[in-house]
Amino acid sequence: MQLTILGCSGGIAPGKGTTAFLINEDTLIDAGTGIERLSYEAMQKIRRIFLTHSHLDHISHLPFLLNNLIGLKLPAIDVYALPHTIDALKNHIFNNIIWPDFTQLPSKEEPCVHLHTLTLDRMMSFDNLSIQALPANHSVPTVGYWVGRSPNKGSFAFSGDCHHTQAFWTTLNQLPKVDDLIVDNQYLEKEAAISELAKHYYAAALSEDLVELNYHPRLFITHLPPHHEVEVFSECETVLKKWHPQRLMPGMIFEYHSN
Repeated sequence: MQLTILGCSGGIAPGKGTTAFLINEDTLIDAGTGIERLSYEAMQKIRRIFLTHSHLDHISHLPFLLNNLIGLKLPAIDVYALPHTIDALKNHIFNNIIWPDFTQLPSKEEPCVHLHTLTLDRMMSFDNLSIQALPANHSVPTVGYWVGRSPNKGSFAFSGDCHHTQAFWTTLNQLPKVDDLIVDNQYLEKEAAISELAKHYYAAALSEDLVELNYHPRLFITHLPPHHEVEVFSECETVLKKWHPQRLMPGMIFEYHSN
């Protein structure tokens, strides 16, 4: 299994892209501006997309991706998300006002996208890939994901946008251990008040939750704000030094092989 980081920034800036992770060649987690790193040929290989939540930085380029592919007579892309996210796409994106309703185009019988509701406790398998949604805590309904090969031959977990939550860590402890843990950290401790409102981690809050995990995978920090990324990550390095955190960067490629 291969994981390629297309975008992982908490905002837009030259050379940055918002959240989009490519698994192998055919599966995406989120569809932020990082999708722009894909070639047109690579876009044609996408078969399924798993969304964490409805915020624009995680769904912005789904409409553009579909628009690029709609005339190619490819199989429909399957999009998986929570009911809240599905409703947001139907009501606020694919509503023939903001964007054409691609759930009905080019025809109702053969649309270019199918929207599927996620079930939190269900492990889904596709060829040699398994994926399960993880409960998370954000300002809108959201999930993270456990992703691995079938059977367990290397895996990672992604928190999505997240703040204090017992459920994420409890569920992760019940699944096969991951090699890598990718966790959101948007704010500094001095921004704790806005962190609580926005439901994103800052390092001290993340440290409190990490003790709930029963083991120590490699830790990668994502969703850093581009305007003070160095400062936020420096605080993570200090507060989370026992975890030896690493900064997730666009273009990173992770290979997962048999354990």
